[in-house]
Amino acid sequence: MKRFALIALAALIATPATAQDDWDLGRDPERKLTIAAVTYENFGVAVRCMDDVMSVVVTGLPPGLGIRTIRHRIGDQPEATGRWVSAGEGSVAFSVWPAATAAYLSAGGRWVLEVPDRERLRRISADLPASPAAIGEVFTACGRTLSSTSQDDEPDQEDFAGLTWARVPEPEYPSRTDAGGGLAAVTCTVGARGDLRDCRIESEFPEGAGFGRAAVSAAHRRGRVEPLDPGSTRDMEGLRVAYTARFNLIDDFREPLPPIATRLPLRTD
Repeated sequence: MKRFALIALAALIATPATAQDDWDLGRDPERKLTIAAVTYENFGVAVRCMDDVMSVVVTGLPPGLGIRTIRHRIGDQPEATGRWVSAGEGSVAFSVWPAATAAYLSAGGRWVLEVPDRERLRRISADLPASPAAIGEVFTACGRTLSSTSQDDEPDQEDFAGLTWARVPEPEYPSRTDAGGGLAAVTCTVGARGDLRDCRIESEFPEGAGFGRAAVSAAHRRGRVEPLDPGSTRDMEGLRVAYTARFNLIDDFREPLPPIATRLPLRTD
């Protein structure tokens, strides 16, 4: 994890607050950073765009390492099950699909999270103000639009729309990082022949380590999909796929993960 990510998060929780009318909004043009945050004495959540990559960061969670599954609900919205990543001391977690998470939180209300804490679930709650304006600024900074349909438009999990890999894009490990492992969440548009186009980094961890660029580059150069049914004549052009690329997650993580990214169904024939 980049040191700046930890410094920025520490600054968020330096000043305790009992309630906020809206999310605090800040910008740092030199770092290409736009951030909206709500902070309490022992808990905070931030939605950020940094270097054109969005993230949702929560601090004050029970310790946990690696990929974490957290059920949560805000206001009268349906309950969501999110995938998050933690490293180091583990009380900080990054959403794997931050745009969908941010759109979900923008409605505001009481946010209740059920977080695994060793052998039990720990419930954490905080009142978050509705924030289409501040969170919308973060979306704009990342070239997106926050609207009433954003949560439906953004991926909240890996999704291949009934397709499977014809050729898995095995990304090269970034040469300029000293991170022992990482992951990137990516969305792509499918071409008529199954090639992947207009791929976008939805998130990467550690931030700024180059895993997102490596995953997108591999997808554009080598990735190809096909219908899951070998006899299908389905038109693939314009379909959208979402998946995670994993890079030897071993340092500071509880369990190693496969060196390439995929939970896609692979054809067995």
